[in-house]
Amino acid sequence: MDCRKGQSAVEYLSIYAIAFAIVLVVLATVYYVFIAPGNQPITPICKFPIDINCVDFYVTSSGNLTIVIRQTSGHPITVTGLNCTAQNNPSAVTKSMNVQFNEGEQKLLVNNQPCYRSNGDVATGSVGSYYAGKLYIRYNETDTGFSHLLVGDIVAQYE
Repeated sequence: MDCRKGQSAVEYLSIYAIAFAIVLVVLATVYYVFIAPGNQPITPICKFPIDINCVDFYVTSSGNLTIVIRQTSGHPITVTGLNCTAQNNPSAVTKSMNVQFNEGEQKLLVNNQPCYRSNGDVATGSVGSYYAGKLYIRYNETDTGFSHLLVGDIVAQYE
């Protein structure tokens, strides 16, 4: 009996099965590397390099920011100005205020402060979409008198 024909057919099918599996792996890799990342959810962030931590924040669909911060500068501070904008303009601190924080204290910094687009318009949006911009906070250390301007990043989902 000649068993070589059966062996040849099995080898032939095995090679095609392996080639098919390799093609599936390549297609899955291409999908997850190039297509799927666009579908991943955006993570809301609010961060500053030093001295201030965002505890809670949100932007309403009318473009108004509410933010609770904790200050960790090591000094009592007085926040004297704030701006929420997509512009890269640190001198544009528009909201004047006088909010005092002790070291480690957490409190509401601002409620219903407008955030702005790069063209200067109020950043309104539909619920579920995202606002991305900069937070500029100007503050003075109460005990030393030193003045600081912190620039932070914000990505917030409209509520």
